Amino acid sequence: MPASSPEPQAQAPANSLPEGLLSTSPLGDALGVVEARKDVKPDANIVITGYVGGLAAPLVDGRSIFTLADAEAMTRCDAVPGDGCSTPWDACCVSSEIKTASIASIQVLDTDGTVLKQTLEGFGGIKPGSTVTVQGKIDPGSSNSVLIVNAEKIHVPEQL
Repeated sequence: MPASSPEPQAQAPANSLPEGLLSTSPLGDALGVVEARKDVKPDANIVITGYVGGLAAPLVDGRSIFTLADAEAMTRCDAVPGDGCSTPWDACCVSSEIKTASIASIQVLDTDGTVLKQTLEGFGGIKPGSTVTVQGKIDPGSSNSVLIVNAEKIHVPEQL
C-alpha cells in the first residue's frame, strides 16, 4: 500500500505561510507542555508536542495562532467513557487549574515579527483535536505561567 501524502493546504494560501512551515518528517524528541513550562527561556529553541485543544475554539479565526494542550496532563472528553461532549478537545472535564498549567500558545510570525493574519485550521490537517509537534523559539513575552512558541516548523502526524 503506498504511503499517503499530506493533506492539501487548500485553506491556507501558499503565499502567506512561510515555505517549509509544514514538516512531513517528525521533528525529533519533544517536550509536553507541562514539562516545557518548567524552564521557560525566551528566545530558546524548543520542540513541543500535544493536541490542538484546551478551549472550545483552540484555533484563532483570521490569525495564525492555536492553543496546544498537553496530552498527558489533560484528558480529552472523548477518552472518558460515556461522555458525549461535542467538543472533546476542550477537555471541559479537567479543572481550570490543570488547564491553565497545561496549555501553550503557538503562533506563526511574518518576517516583521507580527502574527500572520490567516487561520491555521486545515493547514496540513490541523484541526481541533489534532496531535501536532512544533519546532520554534520561545517568544520573549513568555514566562513559566504563559508559554508562547513562535513556530518555525509544524508536524502533523497521520491521524488515526
